[in-house]
Amino acid sequence: MLKTEAGNIDCVESGEGPAVLFLPGSYSTTAAWRQVQRHLSPGYRLVTSSLGGYGGTTDTRTRQDFDIAHEVRLVEALAGHIGQPVHLVGHSFGGTVALAAALSGRIDIASLSLFEANPLPLIRELDGGTLHDDALQMSQAFEAAVRSGEPDAPARVIDFWGGPGVFAAMPEAVKAYCRETAAVNVLDWHTDFGFRVSAQDCANLAMPVLLVRGAEANPAMVAITDTLHGSLPDARHFAVDGAGHFLITSHATPCAQLLSAFLAEVA
Repeated sequence: MLKTEAGNIDCVESGEGPAVLFLPGSYSTTAAWRQVQRHLSPGYRLVTSSLGGYGGTTDTRTRQDFDIAHEVRLVEALAGHIGQPVHLVGHSFGGTVALAAALSGRIDIASLSLFEANPLPLIRELDGGTLHDDALQMSQAFEAAVRSGEPDAPARVIDFWGGPGVFAAMPEAVKAYCRETAAVNVLDWHTDFGFRVSAQDCANLAMPVLLVRGAEANPAMVAITDTLHGSLPDARHFAVDGAGHFLITSHATPCAQLLSAFLAEVA
């Protein structure tokens, strides 16, 4: 655990070598990356955290101030603790935070690996905004469901990204944690949609980038990943066969193989 003036930040470390900092997505803790890390090539200092409001990490956001800068400051604190350039790895909303951290220019990032990152503002102008607006409407319905006390409101989000029935098939402990942190996820959606990012912003990032999505990804995710691939100057793009949004747990081995090969190239 890393203690800062703003609160606590989860910080789990192992190994030695170039530093690889892992950020999980919404509804997740440091455990989300465990299987990928077990299959990763050795020789790295692995540091894993949780985003604000998850695990032991303090959420400094409020309903009045949910700017993504709060999450970027978390990454800054972790990078300062690490004390060397980081290979930053993020999944889902954690990937969006990783992208925002790279764009901030305040962190020494050696490379960026984004697994189903979901910066939805990138596709606001695509197809007349249909994919963006569909996601926005879903998030608004989800927020209303959380406020009304709908027991399985998180299913709206989980199944949006993962497909029908994904939430129902999750272990009971995982579903319980999603219910417990549903209000945090409401803030995540506000943070994501409020993230001011454009394709031109991404075009200014010079570091090598790994982009990975599931071959069965949600159409919005396909559009986001394609937009990132077309914008980032030094990006590699892969789709994992048979995988959906939660590929870092359902397909940990191929995800680890892609990340290992990328790190061997750039580290």
